[in-house]
Amino acid sequence: MRRIFQSVPSQGMFVVLFILIFLVTVPAAAAFRHLTEGMDAPEFEGKNIVTGHKVQFNKLIKNNLVIVVFWSTWSKRSLEQLADLKKIVLKYQDYPIKVVAINVDAPRLTPAARAAIDSKVAELDLPFDIIIDDGLKIYYRYGVIAVPSTAVVDTNGAIRYGPSGYSLATRDVIVDSIEMFLGLSRPDTVITFFKRYRPTRRATRYYNMAVNHFGLRMYERALVSLDSAEVADPNFAAVHQLRGEVFLRLEKLNEALAEFEAAAALDSNSVPVWAGWGHVLRLLGQIDAAKEKLNKSLEIEDTYTPALLDRGLCWAESDSVDYAIENLEKAVELNQMDPRLHYYLGLLYHKAGNLEKTLQSYLTALSIQYPGE
Repeated sequence: MRRIFQSVPSQGMFVVLFILIFLVTVPAAAAFRHLTEGMDAPEFEGKNIVTGHKVQFNKLIKNNLVIVVFWSTWSKRSLEQLADLKKIVLKYQDYPIKVVAINVDAPRLTPAARAAIDSKVAELDLPFDIIIDDGLKIYYRYGVIAVPSTAVVDTNGAIRYGPSGYSLATRDVIVDSIEMFLGLSRPDTVITFFKRYRPTRRATRYYNMAVNHFGLRMYERALVSLDSAEVADPNFAAVHQLRGEVFLRLEKLNEALAEFEAAAALDSNSVPVWAGWGHVLRLLGQIDAAKEKLNKSLEIEDTYTPALLDRGLCWAESDSVDYAIENLEKAVELNQMDPRLHYYLGLLYHKAGNLEKTLQSYLTALSIQYPGE
């Protein structure tokens, strides 16, 4: 069982407000695998499925606070968030706020699936841009790990809040961040905020190069870019996190472990860092230590699916299959477009003797990995 689990298929007022948000931002969250608050949001474009006009992210952020939300018709929480965002947009319609809702129902949409999206959009009567992420290109560029996931982006293009999943608390923080940006609330009148680190532009450029190389499996080039990023900004924790992931791909577990430890020393509120640390420990067979780190990650953000996956596999190693399945089922509910989650859930169903669910999980994983085949 352990051997199988270790191999992964694999304007004046605004100037003041910018300063305010730079210094006082919302609590750490983790909607995206390689993006954190303070970093620049990736650009994208699409077509509004209702009006047909072109939507360009880089034009929207010039004069607006932009809320980007990844949603799907299969996610109940997505639909709840869209309804709440409608209320927010209507309430602040005289202010510079834009919402872009990116549908991620599937890599390739059937006519029936597209009709279902159109029907839901018409039913909700949403007063903002809706685009479809064909091939899930934007989804992967952002590294979405749960649906819905949100990015609140300022006019400098920086992510100021990035939660995965959706809850009443998430809604309240989105409203609070909007009111802070508009100067309608003072920081001491809303929920507790704390400073989030923003890396230097030079370091971010090298880091983004490394992310691109990582996605292309050019790991040695990724390491070179990460070295340059660290020189440009030694306090940039995400550099160590990504370097740890590179070492994982190169099967250098001890080097990966050291990188995640270094990242945690720089940013103890980083959900992906704790999750990555726990992942390495699981691969090293240190199951109890792995659970401790994964629990820390999920205490900060309980919808972080990579941590749910690894915690489930840890419980499977301990022969607690029911609890393992519970973790994986929650992860799948949050992100139905991740084939790995379905694959591993299939393994767990098989171990539990549920062959029907095993087959369905494997077929779902294959349909996502190879859409249209």
